[in-house]
Amino acid sequence: MKAGAIFSLVRQNAARSKKNFLMSGFGIVVGVATFVFFIGLGEGIKHVVLGKIFIANQIEIVRRTFDTGITQTDSFLGIGGTRQLDDTVAAELGTLPGVEAVFPKMKFTFPSRGWGGKKFLGKDMWFELIADGVDPSLVAPELPDPAVFHDPDAPQACAASPECGEGRVCEGGACVGQTCSYVDDESAAGCPGQTYCAEDTGRCERPVPAIVSHHLLELYNGSLSTAFASTARKLPRLSQGAILGFQINVTFGKSFLGTSQQGKPITRRVKLVGFSDKAITLGATLPLAYVKRLNARFNGEQAARTYQSMLLQVKDQGQVPRLAKQVKDAGFELADKTERAEQAGMLINIITLVFSLISVIIVGIAAVNISHTFFMIVFQRKREIGVLRAVGASRNDVRALILTEAGTIGLIAGATGALLGLGAARAADLLSGNLPDFPYKPDTFFAFPWWLWPTAVGFAALFCLFGAFFPANAAARLEPAEALTN
Repeated sequence: MKAGAIFSLVRQNAARSKKNFLMSGFGIVVGVATFVFFIGLGEGIKHVVLGKIFIANQIEIVRRTFDTGITQTDSFLGIGGTRQLDDTVAAELGTLPGVEAVFPKMKFTFPSRGWGGKKFLGKDMWFELIADGVDPSLVAPELPDPAVFHDPDAPQACAASPECGEGRVCEGGACVGQTCSYVDDESAAGCPGQTYCAEDTGRCERPVPAIVSHHLLELYNGSLSTAFASTARKLPRLSQGAILGFQINVTFGKSFLGTSQQGKPITRRVKLVGFSDKAITLGATLPLAYVKRLNARFNGEQAARTYQSMLLQVKDQGQVPRLAKQVKDAGFELADKTERAEQAGMLINIITLVFSLISVIIVGIAAVNISHTFFMIVFQRKREIGVLRAVGASRNDVRALILTEAGTIGLIAGATGALLGLGAARAADLLSGNLPDFPYKPDTFFAFPWWLWPTAVGFAALFCLFGAFFPANAAARLEPAEALTN
């Protein structure tokens, strides 16, 4: 029997048995819709958790510490400490298979404080500043203008002043800030452009570029501004575009908690130039070379050569567990954020797997129902099957007819279930719009990878074929004479 004839018979049988076919496909529709909904939800949550809150394709390592019950130390009585994280260690880690690049991170080893915000908040706010430094190449892809995130005091050779840029002149073959008369910390004192007069140098200085984490803005909008919403002093919600270019004053080497024992404190302006998931979560991130120079000024040269952590950029996310084990075997530890990323990824995968298994059970029960339905259909069509066999249809033709009917139910029910699952996801997103804002609230809670659609439809068709397999064999075994006489 040709394929065209089989499909023609399938259409006729479907038209005659609409009720049976609809009831058979109902369970498949529900199961596939559940499967699509929860896989999309799992992928969406994973995208937020492992793409924004934690970065899954990075490994951040720190020195191994020992908990003494009172504090944590790098070694216990001078024994068992791992090596300092320096450029030598960075070079060694860069040779590990699967590591694309190594980016050291250096924190401030001295106190500092900042103040500002009057433009947005109505008054200046004072705060302790927590900061670190990273290589500009690490965050360049995330910045609107990567060129602005650089060390503003890096040595620059020159032959003439125009080569040095605004606020700078050429002296002795090197660019330096032009001289100025300091008035107060808000006055430009004749310095051109965005440069300002620094009290300690008496020269025009350029603002220090800084980036902050997206999380910091999310926490402000989702928690701090919400907490003050019902008070007399309301805090406005801020967007990235609104505060880009915002400047604050920072005193390096002095804070509310104390003053650095080495080096005289200096005050500089810090300018926000972008946002990055690789920036420190609570605080500001500056160019690494600038932080090194500050650490050397306030805490000695050793502080400028020692990093607090290193970020390993991994080529393939699947290699993260192997690399994590290698760095642990080398005596280092994973940073808390990396540990939490592994745990969060595992938890999300387990939850998604549980709901996927529930979907499989629903479809499996539907397959049993399909088997019963087709046994009933075969019984009702015994005479029809006998006629087909009598006019020349083979056993395989009869089997193919029944399986094609089942496969058609599976394809239609699978596509319908996939659309229903997508519709349920869109409805859930609309309802979530009524939820109050909270940190990291995404625009959508769902993400649907391309492979989900063929998988869902194929999954439905496969279970329908499985359910109809035994009834199809039973139909194929019917003898024409027996079918026509009973």
